Amino acid sequence: MTDLCCLLAGLIRLLGPAALLIYWNRRTHARVFPAFVALAVCFPVFILGNAIRSGFHYSSPIFYYIQQGLLFGILEEGAKFIMLRFILTDYDDCTDAVTYSIGHGAYEEFGAGISCLSLIGKGTASPIILAVNFWAVIHSAVSGAAACIMILYGIRTSKSRIMLPAAVAFHAAGNIVLAVFIESAAVIITTLLTAAELYIAVRCWKAMQIPPINETEQQL
Repeated sequence: MTDLCCLLAGLIRLLGPAALLIYWNRRTHARVFPAFVALAVCFPVFILGNAIRSGFHYSSPIFYYIQQGLLFGILEEGAKFIMLRFILTDYDDCTDAVTYSIGHGAYEEFGAGISCLSLIGKGTASPIILAVNFWAVIHSAVSGAAACIMILYGIRTSKSRIMLPAAVAFHAAGNIVLAVFIESAAVIITTLLTAAELYIAVRCWKAMQIPPINETEQQL
């Protein structure tokens, strides 16, 4: 039974982003190109992150995880900002930002999926591995999409000095909590963090759907 849970957990991780991309494309007619760009960008970003992390000292585990959380928060959200601000300038719709987040998440889910599959036959997997990974896929998708919407909002409204650090802070906090706290507490805390991040992202999404005042006046 545990091996079956490992298999299902691995498949959810591996196939989840692709299923989500297909659903998102059919639901909103969003363009899929940003997802592939994000997937490609993740390779140099994570290589750089792992190289920098290798120089961290593990003498203080909590400080190590704080450094790691901040490092990948800055690198990952910084990469999203650079791509949405300077490269994918023709893909400036909210749906494109969500698509980008799906591609970014696909990179992370691939590694997690392989890890789950590697536990098959070893008898070391947690009995709740399926539930935890199902939650992780949902959490990652929601948090990633929310961060991209926040970053896009900052770009559109010239508030990146606020929104980019906010996205980095949410990302770093989530990573630190998952590494430091026990599993049950980490799930509760990260769920609350993601709910707050999602609330901000929804507000940003709605604000970006409102035409500028001068444009509205022209229509009148």
